[in-house]
Amino acid sequence: MTDSINMEKLSDEARLVAAAQAPDVRQRMIETLIYPYPLFKEGDAFIGKFHRPVVGGTHGRGKIGGLLGPSRVGKSSICKYFRSRHPSSEDANGEVHPVVYIQASDDMVPKSMSERICRSMGAQSLAQMKIPALIDNTIDRLVWARTELLIIDDAQFMFTDRRVDQVRHFKSFLKLCADRNAFNILLVGETSIRDVISSVDYLRGRGGFPNKTLDPLGDTKSEFEQFCMLLDGIDNRLPFVTKSRLANERIARDIHRHSGGLIGRVMELVQFAAFEAINDGTNSIMIEHLQSAADTLVLSNDSYRYFRGV
Repeated sequence: MTDSINMEKLSDEARLVAAAQAPDVRQRMIETLIYPYPLFKEGDAFIGKFHRPVVGGTHGRGKIGGLLGPSRVGKSSICKYFRSRHPSSEDANGEVHPVVYIQASDDMVPKSMSERICRSMGAQSLAQMKIPALIDNTIDRLVWARTELLIIDDAQFMFTDRRVDQVRHFKSFLKLCADRNAFNILLVGETSIRDVISSVDYLRGRGGFPNKTLDPLGDTKSEFEQFCMLLDGIDNRLPFVTKSRLANERIARDIHRHSGGLIGRVMELVQFAAFEAINDGTNSIMIEHLQSAADTLVLSNDSYRYFRGV
């Protein structure tokens, strides 16, 4: 376990111990489960190199980069895992927040963005001030906290369906962060972010926007083999007496069809089925649990009957 993240492959003995835990403990193990499959490792490695470009060197400064890809491809899990490996601390000079992570949203405005950043560093309240001053204050806090990397997840919300003045403030925030030359800024979200940054000279010029795009696993032979390895890795970390045969080819085919190869959709399905299995007291996830999960989570235009031919 790393900072409440469940990444540990369970031995037969550990599986029995986990399965005997209280339901809330097992629920938490499932909710925090992460399997470092190849795509996950690629994303984590990209963030690591963007954070510290030279092995044994210091952190990057003044650059804007991107981890991009469709929704539910697993970007947020990668970022949260990376953040967990760089915890906050305190020394004689005050609090240290090496990696600051916030999640943007469609209702986020420049003021609430500043509040989210400051609260992620432990601030309880912010003084009332105009937006430019608030942005300057937020950047000062990041510098004082010796931040090395600021991660803004779902960053497309900063630029999509916004008032012109809000977009201007968001872009100004990114430029001013880079201009302080104290930490790097990673924008995480849809590929449209790349188009926004590329179209603004003063943002693209802050490091050239190094970026990596993560794609869902397709159904070619090699990609499906990776997908089955992913499912087996998840199965190895579930708190049940026996494995749930998630990597069985017929089961895996239906999971792939349901999820489109998106890890977020996979985990939604597995979590739903696993919770039902815990409630039913079974030794593993059963086909009927997968059927129930798929029926509940199926998209409105999908009439396929999942897990009926297994």
